[in-house]
Amino acid sequence: MLICPVAIRQGFFMKERKIIVKFKFLLLVFCIAFCSMAYAQDKQNVNAVTGKDAEYAINELDRQPEFPNGNEGLGKYLSENIKYPKKALKKNIMGKVHVQFVIDKTGKVTDVVAVRGVDKLLDKEAVRVIKSMPAWKPGMKDGAPVKVKYTIPINFKF
Repeated sequence: MLICPVAIRQGFFMKERKIIVKFKFLLLVFCIAFCSMAYAQDKQNVNAVTGKDAEYAINELDRQPEFPNGNEGLGKYLSENIKYPKKALKKNIMGKVHVQFVIDKTGKVTDVVAVRGVDKLLDKEAVRVIKSMPAWKPGMKDGAPVKVKYTIPINFKF
């Protein structure tokens, strides 16, 4: 039985390419998650509601909301839970989905919406992952937990 060296090399390079693509995707997701913590909300994102139920922008807080295990935990959560939609892969759909959500006084993620999307498939996946997040440590203002509006960009790239 003869084995063609070209076929062996092509198979090896295909496996190597798949590993590199997966690594790049995970690295990209982690970088986005890490950098998103610095993504400041401008005051236009703050509800006009005043009093106990007001939503605050990140830059108005004494303590920002924190994902379990911090930025590392968020990066790990996103990289483990985002599943690139197969139909989007087949159609070569890539892009950045900005997902906005509120972290309530108990740390629960609510009001999840894709505010700037790419495609229905990617938008739906980004919203699904954010909705399934575990509870955060809530943001604090004047010593009390408050609702905080947050936006995270999730980059889908292969």
